[in-house]
Amino acid sequence: MTKTFKLVLMSGVAASFMAAGTANATNGYFSNGYGTAAKGMAGAGVASPEDTQAGTNNPAGMRALGNRVDASVAVFSPRRAYSTAGAGPAAFINDNDQKSSQNIFLVPSFGLNYDMGEYSLGVTMSANGGMNTNYQTNVFTGGTSDATGINLEQALLGFTYSRNLGASNTFGITPTIAAQRFKATGLQGFKAISTDPNKLTDNGLDYSYGYGLRLGWIGEVNDQLSFGAMAQSRMYMQKLKKYAGLFAGGGEFDIPATVSLGATFKPTEKLKVSADAERIFYGDVESISNSHNTPTSGFNRNIPGTTTGSSSLGGSNGIGFGWDDMNVFKLGGEYAYSKAMTLRAGVSHNSAAFSNTETLFNILAPATVNTHLSFGGTYEFAPNMSLSMAYTHAFAANITGTNVNHGSPIDLKMYQDDLEVGFKYEF
Repeated sequence: MTKTFKLVLMSGVAASFMAAGTANATNGYFSNGYGTAAKGMAGAGVASPEDTQAGTNNPAGMRALGNRVDASVAVFSPRRAYSTAGAGPAAFINDNDQKSSQNIFLVPSFGLNYDMGEYSLGVTMSANGGMNTNYQTNVFTGGTSDATGINLEQALLGFTYSRNLGASNTFGITPTIAAQRFKATGLQGFKAISTDPNKLTDNGLDYSYGYGLRLGWIGEVNDQLSFGAMAQSRMYMQKLKKYAGLFAGGGEFDIPATVSLGATFKPTEKLKVSADAERIFYGDVESISNSHNTPTSGFNRNIPGTTTGSSSLGGSNGIGFGWDDMNVFKLGGEYAYSKAMTLRAGVSHNSAAFSNTETLFNILAPATVNTHLSFGGTYEFAPNMSLSMAYTHAFAANITGTNVNHGSPIDLKMYQDDLEVGFKYEF
């Protein structure tokens, strides 16, 4: 490795831990896109690499990028709120109408690719997060904190090897290490259904680390049409021990697996259209997917006794947020307006993260948005340098429903804005 590669690698590791202080939720708590160019097309680009976030989108794409460094920062603004009419002593909700504060987050990303001749080596830092709320009140009856909410932040650092397989196929593999941190406040009212009430809430930040793998392929049919596929394994994380009484399995919180398929069509030299389909397997992670729509004494004061078995908070099959596997569809276009200027736009739509019977716990994580509109562009101001921009708006969406532990409808709502600026340097 050259000194440049080593320096950038060390910088990427440092930036990964900076990213762990961010939020970036659009598709559940995954980003709608990785890389400024892909974001400008609503995240589309599995079959068409644009920058070194290809290490996240599709590792095979790194082979086509040559020697380059990309760095970007996004200003992400999610607006989250809930309301409910209340339901008497069984409601378990103390405050019936609140908006979450802390609506501005900075999200860095970074990547390097190095052409080694017959193969390429790269490093990519990306972030997930935004399973985040901060209500300045005691939302749930029994809470003793001045605020109620949770915050989940994840940073992923991938190391990519990519090479051509014949004239028209490319393969890439990205071993990935992950770091996450989490905290919860104001959940004292759930102690009656926790297997470990002292490790349920208000224990400050907890950290865990883990690993996984991404595989990618791109195949070119001809100069106009290409296809791509990417699979990310489940990221196996250490337990969040400070919150062993909250998450299933005594604090287990792995990062879900994902798969993506994409196609890119170039009808002219200036125009390119990309379409992707993605599936995020939230349903395989019990802390995320297990239902809380079941009568439980800690939720409903009218049911006598307590529940501290395997289905309690923190139990081996502990209750969770009730999230489902998510399907995401993305369509984006790119137009070369001039030699220096490229324009982009896109739209995406995802299935609901959870059903309207899982609204009570999701006051803490109101992932309701499902439609995103994006636009952006790149300006090359020197032969080896450029600036890119992408803006995404996630339209306001609601999920309203009744939980068995709350007698009146709970309305969860969110909308989002994201503005990212990225810089490229080729060497």
